[in-house]
Amino acid sequence: MKSRGLFRGILWSVVAMILVVHVAAGWMFSGRIINEGFTPNPGAIVVPSGDYELVEVTYESDIGTFDAWHMPAPGNRWVIHIHGLNATPAESEVLFGPLQDAGYPQLAIAYRNDEGQPSDPSGYFQYGATEWADVLGAVEFARANGAEEIFFAGFSTGASHALSYVFRHNFDDIGGVITDSANIDFGQTIDFRASQEDLIFGIPVPVTVSWVAKFFTSLRIDMNWKAIDYLDKAERSLRVPVLAIYGTDDQSVPIEESIELAELQPDLVTLYAVDGAGHVEAFDVDLNGYLAQVLEFLDEEA
Repeated sequence: MKSRGLFRGILWSVVAMILVVHVAAGWMFSGRIINEGFTPNPGAIVVPSGDYELVEVTYESDIGTFDAWHMPAPGNRWVIHIHGLNATPAESEVLFGPLQDAGYPQLAIAYRNDEGQPSDPSGYFQYGATEWADVLGAVEFARANGAEEIFFAGFSTGASHALSYVFRHNFDDIGGVITDSANIDFGQTIDFRASQEDLIFGIPVPVTVSWVAKFFTSLRIDMNWKAIDYLDKAERSLRVPVLAIYGTDDQSVPIEESIELAELQPDLVTLYAVDGAGHVEAFDVDLNGYLAQVLEFLDEEA
């Protein structure tokens, strides 16, 4: 009986220690999630110059006036570029010249929390939950300037902004979405990044600690993880074609997010994987193949 009581005491001590570790580590990681994943740290927006025509313009959203770059072309099928977290509109520059030459007018937008732009009322990134309104403003600008059909090119977190808009506005003039290294379920991305780190003494961070960290994050900044899970919504809400580009060596966003999107909507989603490419680096590894895939997607959906 004494040995049984001793065993129970040890067991409860272990359970208590596990709980304490989860709470302490979860709180610590929630702070990192907030600082690195939700607190704006925008890059400096520098207007590029290249072998293309670029015009600086502005568009209106629900919280103010935003900057954008317009690459004019004679066509009426526009491409709106949406950059990723803490990046700038220049992230999509590799497409400016080729798409302009192919006759596609383009708009590369800055959005809330970017340098020199209005801030989100929350003070945080919202992964499309509020940024979709900025995408709406960009769409209205395009329509007012002759757009009859609109495509989106969303890079990393920019893909979440694009899908957030598309899931709300399945209009006939949306031609499709190009995603590059799509970060479309940030909760899954958090789990992936946590699995790459050590908790202590070389022990990887358990997914349960990541769950606790996300719970604390939701309490600290009022974040609804379900609302920014676009994979969860894709099966019932995705109604337009998608070209999902990803690099097989992406260490920032799990490639499974793009693959799962294709599995949920196999008739709408085309995958293009670039071996050895990292996060938003597919065009660095295979520029000709990258441009060919993008142009073929746009032409096929004409």
